[in-house]
Amino acid sequence: MYKPDFKVPPRVYKLLEAIAALKEQIRTSMVKVPWVPSLVKDAMARAAWGSTAIEGCTLSLEAVRGLIEGKQAMGYPNKDVRMAQNYLAALAWLQKREKAAHITEKDVLYLHKLMGEGACDEGPIGAYRKIDVRAGMHVGAPWKKVPGLMQELLQWLDTGAKDLPAVFSSAILHMRFVEIHPFRDGNGRLARALATWQLYRAGFDTLHVFALDEVLLENRALYIKALQRVQVEGEDLGTWLEFLSEAILETLERVQGRITALALKDGEAPVSLTVRQEKLLRILRERGALGIRDISRALRLTGQGSHYALKPLIKAGIVLVEGSHKQTKYQLK
Repeated sequence: MYKPDFKVPPRVYKLLEAIAALKEQIRTSMVKVPWVPSLVKDAMARAAWGSTAIEGCTLSLEAVRGLIEGKQAMGYPNKDVRMAQNYLAALAWLQKREKAAHITEKDVLYLHKLMGEGACDEGPIGAYRKIDVRAGMHVGAPWKKVPGLMQELLQWLDTGAKDLPAVFSSAILHMRFVEIHPFRDGNGRLARALATWQLYRAGFDTLHVFALDEVLLENRALYIKALQRVQVEGEDLGTWLEFLSEAILETLERVQGRITALALKDGEAPVSLTVRQEKLLRILRERGALGIRDISRALRLTGQGSHYALKPLIKAGIVLVEGSHKQTKYQLK
């Protein structure tokens, strides 16, 4: 039976503490936010966009949002559109099964078929590969061993995984799945979807407002390197747990920023934030009123760039302006 062996770096415990505290803040904040459905839809779009873009899908975030609203994604390759549509369908399927007691082999094969139809370069779709494969520098498990290794992994989810924090069990499922590499194509997308499902099942994201894949996309090189350090270079699995813990904390910080924007606009249309604006809200929440020089330094932008990021937040009433000229300060409402 599969039994992961790892050492937890001391820093990870601090990350878990920060994750737990921030998750609780988000949970209590959600009660005050009238636009929870928009957060769910936004997270779904960001997750589908992030995970498929990691695999080369060219659709923009706005195009993926349009797919959720029933719009057509014009001007994109059919395969890319299908990839995004399939991932959205997979997320919807997972959300309906967020409390599933087990993840079965049948579930894994169905998800691969759901995500792979018209969006995979190599088949079969919905069935394990019957050929040995290499993904970059990593060599997948011998194809004859794949069914047995997958059964062991799924059995571990029902036993040993239950004794671990949700962040750990999700991360280990992610890593082990791509190590086995059970399919010819689509392994990365499916690994990230299964990891998300594990967070649902463990009660980590009960409202479906987290989009970890967006953070992984923005740190794609580090993400791939973190996988390779364990798969190829033989480093301890603990380094992967540390990387995923950092990514999850970043994801939660972004959600909190979006909640801040929505909560301050009660009764009005929700505000769509850029990554820089989310970071700006976090900085103002943590440090209080700041001048444009401090904001520019924190965001690593020019003064003009900082004003550009501030302008829509000021217009929406999220950020207030105090003073004038060189004494001007900006702070959260």
